[in-house]
Amino acid sequence: MARPAGDRRRSKRLLVQMPVVLQGTDATGRDFFDRAEVVSIDEHGARLRTRFRLRVGSDVQLTLPTEPEAKSMRVVWRGESGSFYEGTAGVEFSLPNECWTPETLRAR
Repeated sequence: MARPAGDRRRSKRLLVQMPVVLQGTDATGRDFFDRAEVVSIDEHGARLRTRFRLRVGSDVQLTLPTEPEAKSMRVVWRGESGSFYEGTAGVEFSLPNECWTPETLRAR
């Protein structure tokens, strides 16, 4: 099945509701530790819901319950204040060969 012309996604997204631990530095420069939630996941990263405002380009550590170690992620977008996506952010792996375990990609 062909993707729509405007779809830039590199891989299929799975909708999930998965609690995670998120660590990093917020947009104001303060370190944080958050119990966040992943709302979708794909081969290259995830979309998550957090109470902290993240800065695009910053690095965070994301620990999923199905993964043995924290993953280094880079914030690639964030939902703007007042928008439908407020409180969410998109993250991708910081390391080029990093990936989720097969169990994570099957999680629903």
